[in-house]
Amino acid sequence: MRLTVRLKITALFAILFTVLAAVLVATAYSFMAARTTPEAEAQARSQAFRSALTHAGVALPEQPQQFPGVGHGGDAGVVPLGPGAQVEIAIRGVEEQARQNALHDLLRVSILAFLIVAVVSVGLSWWLAGRVLRPISEVIREASTLSATSLSRRLPADGPDDEFRRLKTAFNGMLDRLESAFEARQRFAADASHELRTPLAVLGAMADNVLDSGARTPRAAKDLAVEVREQVDRSESLVDSLLTLARADDVRNTRERVDLADVVAEAVSAVADAASRAGVAISLDFSDAPTEGDPVLLGRMAFNALDNAVKYNLRSGGTIECATFVDGDNSCIRVANSGPIVEADQIPRMFERFERGETRTERDGHGLGLPILRRVAEAHGGAATASPRPGGGFIVTVTVPRLRDASGR
Repeated sequence: MRLTVRLKITALFAILFTVLAAVLVATAYSFMAARTTPEAEAQARSQAFRSALTHAGVALPEQPQQFPGVGHGGDAGVVPLGPGAQVEIAIRGVEEQARQNALHDLLRVSILAFLIVAVVSVGLSWWLAGRVLRPISEVIREASTLSATSLSRRLPADGPDDEFRRLKTAFNGMLDRLESAFEARQRFAADASHELRTPLAVLGAMADNVLDSGARTPRAAKDLAVEVREQVDRSESLVDSLLTLARADDVRNTRERVDLADVVAEAVSAVADAASRAGVAISLDFSDAPTEGDPVLLGRMAFNALDNAVKYNLRSGGTIECATFVDGDNSCIRVANSGPIVEADQIPRMFERFERGETRTERDGHGLGLPILRRVAEAHGGAATASPRPGGGFIVTVTVPRLRDASGR
């Protein structure tokens, strides 16, 4: 069993209460046992008798007279004289038995009270530990729900100025620094991506001018222009992907009702030409799949799923099966493509950034298609998974929370 801090504090409090209860019981029993011995009772009766006589005006000597037959030492009592000795012994026996019964009852009740206190102390200690650790639980609960899209949340730093309030203040300060650093990173990625567009546009325009110059341009220059145009297109695609990743971290600010069927239909139109050139047939099975999110990001997610399906076919005559549907509380997109056999252990690598796979070339892409797909799905509270397809290729499934209508359906 995992020993939590609350369990440790409970054990310490319970042990403390139990030890204190044991000390109290032992002290009470020892006190009563010492106060009820024959010697103690005889001394108490003697003191009471002397006090009563003194109060009545009868003067007594400081030390009582010793009579013959009074024993000391081992006998520790008065030697009985006369015929009343038998009665005196019987009375003393009765008193000793009554004393033993009283001590036995006291011990039994004390043990019962000790057990009750021990049991109650465990529950009380558990409750006290929970009260003491409640601020820590709030920090843990808040920290477990934090993500890149919820760094603006803060803990209420009210209450007395104690260690827990200072802990909350320090935690909020850490969130302030994380939010500032994260926003700075987002701004840098967005600014850098935007700045890269200008030189890429210039290079692309220059390559297009060379390609449109006609027969007067040398063949070598045109070949170079074709290469430049391809690299510019690839770089622009990379910049768009980086912008998509930067925007995915801020999806909380742009949320509206979206039907995945409409989003995927637009993505199919965008990849239709590429699929036709590659000789890949696309079959569709659309059902309403409402959700809430950023339509631009969701569109890019659907486009990436279909674009990767086209590129991973790697041969003419391939197929792509695309479907949208609702599964319980999730709206789903499923894209299955034909292609080479994909081993199950290769699936995790496909979602790593800049991973193009063993059969892909640099011209096929920059390795951000599936990572962006997964990041967009996670930013919308969903998930993206992939699995090998029987006969070759693989299946990509994206799930995001379903948006219910006003009637709750």
